[in-house]
Amino acid sequence: MKIFSTILLLLSSLNSFSKDHAWYSDFISPVTTDAKYITMGGLAATLMVYSNKSHRTYRKRDSLDQAKPFKDYGIVGDIMGRGLLNATYAIGFLAHGYFAENDNSLRSGEHMAKASLYATSLVMVTKFLVSERRPGYPDDDDSFPSGHAAGSFAFASVVAARHGWYWGGAAYSVASFISISRINDDFHYLHDVVAGATIGAAFGWGTYYNYKSGKPYFLAPILVDDGGGLNISWSY
Repeated sequence: MKIFSTILLLLSSLNSFSKDHAWYSDFISPVTTDAKYITMGGLAATLMVYSNKSHRTYRKRDSLDQAKPFKDYGIVGDIMGRGLLNATYAIGFLAHGYFAENDNSLRSGEHMAKASLYATSLVMVTKFLVSERRPGYPDDDDSFPSGHAAGSFAFASVVAARHGWYWGGAAYSVASFISISRINDDFHYLHDVVAGATIGAAFGWGTYYNYKSGKPYFLAPILVDDGGGLNISWSY
């Protein structure tokens, strides 16, 4: 948990670079925008759950073998949580933006791609630093935090921010299913999932708040008429 907190503080310390470097601004958005409330609340929840870890049993042969909420259907969440939803959304909207010459679709696709990329990157770094063993697979030390939870909550947060709470509510329901399925199948502790969901949601909303405040996109799509037709370029 101390390492997780240290990473967040490091992100915050990079704030001085954000004015001239758009990608810095987006990468530290979980602590420099209103998404900081998600970050702080999620971190507090993670610490609370972690502190009670010793009082719970996660091993399949003890508890989850008798109380698996999704039975043998956790594999569905496993597959869905491997970036399938994020990639489908990003590619779909980028393709629509390109062929329909729709700038809003291009930005939606890029928003999903960035939120997913940043969330996944932070998860991978944290996994490497923490090296916590999975509850049901002691030979695997990639337990904390949950990448499935991070990716699925990044997806749900972008959907909610871009398309409203009707679709966002459905997306968050799917993200919750994916996250709980990881506990169901004994791949993660509860605090792994809470931390992952916090990372995903914080990046999904943080990058959105940056967009709303007028800060440029790192790879902002620009429609350009070069005389031979309409093309897409990217600003850096």
